[in-house]
Order: sequence, then C-alpha cells, then structure tokens
Amino acid sequence: MTQAPTNETDDPYRALQEHLDTLPVPYPATQSGVEISLLKRIFTPDEARIASRLNCSWENYENLDSIHERLKDLGYSKKELEEKLDAMLLKGGLMGYQDDSGQKSYSNAPLVVGMFEFQVNKVTEGFVRDFFSYMKEGWVEESNKVQVPQLRVVPIGTTVEHKSAIFTYDDIKRIVAEAEGPFSLQNCICRQMFDLLGKPCKNTKRREVCVGWGKGASMYIKAGWGKEITREQVIETLKENEKEGMILQVSNAQHPEFVCSCCTCCDPMLSFLKKLPTPATFIQGNYVARNDPELCTGCATCVDRCPMTAITVKDGESRATIDHYRCIGCGNCVAACPNDAIRLEKKSWESLPPPTVVDLYDAIGKERNRLREKEQKRKERLAKKVRDA
Repeated sequence: MTQAPTNETDDPYRALQEHLDTLPVPYPATQSGVEISLLKRIFTPDEARIASRLNCSWENYENLDSIHERLKDLGYSKKELEEKLDAMLLKGGLMGYQDDSGQKSYSNAPLVVGMFEFQVNKVTEGFVRDFFSYMKEGWVEESNKVQVPQLRVVPIGTTVEHKSAIFTYDDIKRIVAEAEGPFSLQNCICRQMFDLLGKPCKNTKRREVCVGWGKGASMYIKAGWGKEITREQVIETLKENEKEGMILQVSNAQHPEFVCSCCTCCDPMLSFLKKLPTPATFIQGNYVARNDPELCTGCATCVDRCPMTAITVKDGESRATIDHYRCIGCGNCVAACPNDAIRLEKKSWESLPPPTVVDLYDAIGKERNRLREKEQKRKERLAKKVRDA
C-alpha cells in the first residue's frame, strides 16, 4: 500500500500531482502544467485535497471508516466524506468497491490504467487534448523508464486453433474460463476519444468491445460505465473483435483482470509503437509469426491484416516475408491466411508475467524506487564534485 504524503502545498492540485507521482505508475510534473489541467477536469479543489491523502492498493482498498478516521481534520462527517468519495469515483478519479455487506472502500487510481479509462462515456474534447499533450510532454517518457509494462499482448485464440502450444497465461480462452465474475462489457474509451476528434476507428464501428471481470468489473457495473454480461458473452465479444482484426491486450499478469481489444489507429501507445522501426522490442509478448514457404502463395492477405506492417510481399516473389523486429505476435495474420501457411511460434525466451495484478504493481513500484535511488545517488555524486572543485 502506498501511503499518502503528510505535507501539503498551498495548491491542492500540486499536492495531488506530487502524491500521484509516488504511486507505481508515474504522474510527473511538466513545464506547461498540463498535468494540473487534467486534474482540474476531474477533481474540485476540495476533492483534490481528499485524494492527495488517500492510499493506493490494488489488493485491499481502504474502507470508509478508516479513511474518515485519518481525515477527521478536514472537518467532514462520515456521510459527507462518503458523498464526496462517491462523487470522485463517478467522475473517474478513484477506484472503489462495495462488498455484499454494503461496506465501501476506496483507493487512488493512476492515470493509466485508471483515471483515463474511467472517463468512458463522459470524456470531453478538452480532456482528450490535455491527455495527448501530457503524453507527449512528460508521461510517456517517464513511464517508459520502468521496464515492467502494465499491459501485454496475447494471441487471438477464440477464432483459431494455434498449431504451436500457447502458454496457459497467454491462452485467452483459458484466461476467461478461469476468471472470477462478475463480467462487464463497456465502451472503448480510446475509440470514444477519437470519435470526439473526428477520427473514427478504421477497424470497427462497434464501441462495446472492452471486457473485464472481478472487482474492476463490479466497479464499472455499479458506476454505470458498463453492463454485466455472462462468461459466454465475453467469448462471443472477443470472437467478434478478433474477426475485425483487433489486438488483444491484457494486464501484464498471469491472472489479468480485463481484455482490451485495440488497434493502431485508436490506441495511443500502439499508434506510437507502429511509428518505430522495431515495435517488437517495446511490446510484452511471447510469440512471433512464421510462414511456411511451401504453403504460402504470396496472396498478401496477411499484409493487409498485420497491424504493425510487419509483413510484405516483394515484387517478383511468391511468398510473404515477416519482419520479426516488427511482429508483436498478435496472431491476426494466422486468422487471415487462406492457405493455413502462418503459425505463431514461441520466442527463444519466455517473458513470464507476475502472478497477479498486485504483484505486477509491486514490481513496477520497486523498479521506480530503484530508479529514484539511482538518480539520487547521481545527484549526490555531482554535488560532491561541485563541492570538491
């Protein structure tokens, strides 16, 4: 559990920014201050003061009684605090859960995966523009310093049977089969975002493509951001998503809590990766596509299907060539090939995800702490050189 800071600045939004930046997923300051503009779109000043003193835990959110006891100096009754926390949750500023007995608990949420996704069905053009500015100015660079990604790509697997064995934690049907309900279906925030900008998705006209389960799904259902569906409906949704060539991304844990069905025209990170010369080196995935030269006819169906432009059919050749520095192992080419010529193979090394989402964020947090300590030592060495000069 990440503890809230005890000292506040005069600016509640700056205090909240500094607090959020202590979480495993960063929330760095920028020269323009766009990170403050984003917070103002979600929190009132009073709400920012409360949020800057909340804790963050992906396992056990803090219950209302405990929060009220810690925040008594703010002068709110328990009922008043509950109303403010519920309002913050509905605006997408917090994570929250209510158990079967009615006990409510809350937690800070990171920007991604968190407050950004929680803007589903209520995202505004102003939020979108601030979000993109923040991604470019500070968030992406700071987030990429940690070599433990939040998401990973799993191969599509509801519409095809893979020739090579798939790790159990990469088998999408098994992931869904072992998941604990409830299950939720919600609109894709990324596609809603680009709809606002007048750039609708090129892959699909559907928006209800994202699925989740467990505590997160319960929050989405109770907040009215999504609707409850059955396990079977989750599989049917993923089948439709696979048919439209979407990339399946899950939380980077052996037991993930959601599946995002993404594309390179709407997902900000995948769009960024597609522009790089070697996107495969920046994605968490265990597979690469290979084609059989005896079966491949060079029809180029896979070329059109590949989201990372990893496949080409050169003039004068009768077979496709796959660039393994670009292939992210999504499996869409496997489903598209009319000659059954492409298969997914395991890479020579296995990227083993942390067991649970809690373990994932513990690992991210430890890596961030290590980087902070390294930077602090660098500054101390530099200061010593200046003093000794």
